Amino acid sequence: MSDIIKFVKKIPLFQGLQPSQVRELIAEGEVQALSRDDVLCREGDETRFLFILLRGKLVVERKGTTIAHTEAVDIVGEMGVTTDSPRCATLIAEGDVVTVTIAKNRFNYAIGLDAEFAARIYRNVLQSSFAKLLAMNDHFLDHLSGGGFGLATSV
Repeated sequence: MSDIIKFVKKIPLFQGLQPSQVRELIAEGEVQALSRDDVLCREGDETRFLFILLRGKLVVERKGTTIAHTEAVDIVGEMGVTTDSPRCATLIAEGDVVTVTIAKNRFNYAIGLDAEFAARIYRNVLQSSFAKLLAMNDHFLDHLSGGGFGLATSV
């Protein structure tokens, strides 16, 4: 457990939380191992878990197209859990992957116990989502400018 806590401190979702809050949330999880090409979750499926990626890399696919890669140490699946939405992407192991899987109902119970804890979690989700959106926008712009499409300067 203490090894997991060391990893988790690096994850933006847990920034600003008390160590006891992080421990309580992590204690609700189960360690899961995946091999290359194993699917962690599928686009469109009901969201029942969030995942703390402790080791390895994941391919993020949407509508059959790779849109991103994510690697340890990070959290995935948090948007579906916090917004109660279906999975917006499929996550596939690029190699050996280890996650801590936390059930949505356990996560919601834990944050429901403390309004300050919940506010911090939601703020961190928003900040993390914003950072991911900026990175995807940059990637998209790089693709457009390097792919021969060019960027429209006026329409």
